[in-house]
Amino acid sequence: MPSPESPLAAFRRAYFEPIDQYMAWHDGFGFLTDLHCLDALAPAQQATVATELLAALRAGTADARALLGLGHLRHAEALPLLHNFVRRGWAALYALEAIANINPAGLYPPIVATQLRAKKSTEFQLMDLLIGLREYFTLPQIGRVIPPLIFNLLTHSEFLVRHHALDTLRRLYGVETREEAQNVERRRQDEIFGVIAKEGFFTNFGKAQRLLLAELPAATLASFPLIVK
Repeated sequence: MPSPESPLAAFRRAYFEPIDQYMAWHDGFGFLTDLHCLDALAPAQQATVATELLAALRAGTADARALLGLGHLRHAEALPLLHNFVRRGWAALYALEAIANINPAGLYPPIVATQLRAKKSTEFQLMDLLIGLREYFTLPQIGRVIPPLIFNLLTHSEFLVRHHALDTLRRLYGVETREEAQNVERRRQDEIFGVIAKEGFFTNFGKAQRLLLAELPAATLASFPLIVK
């Protein structure tokens, strides 16, 4: 019989051997990342693999599995590097998930704000940020600067950005759950979604902003305003 694989060997196979990158993109790296093998490691071994994951990310030889692994290990020393990936727009969704797993209060909102403002941020980079913010953070954790930037994205030229901006604001302000957002019939009857789903000029999307302001709780808007005066 072959000897059983050591926990460290199982980790290195799970995190550094090639995987189907198309499937990872299509289904999400979470489905292809073995977090259980990290739990099988002794504390000293977990420190070793965290160092290996950081080194591989710095060398550019690791993919998003390494981000998720560091988040699962709650390796606080990874926070600066994770924020650097947010700044670069590389796997920002997974970097945000890892930051939240380590310490959601450890998010540095100015980096996110810069990316939301940047003209060079692509449609997909903006989507990563918007999804990551709504899935892993709360309004107090992201602060007062970011929500107005998301609100501005309701007028973005790309429909998917407008779509995710709407879903993110509704989730953060507590007026819609993930399940409600995925309800097809509810979406079909959604006036705001109907406005942003059509190609148009800024003034058309401005109507969506006005409708959303009327929908969100006044008390929450007072604490986290969407219009900066």
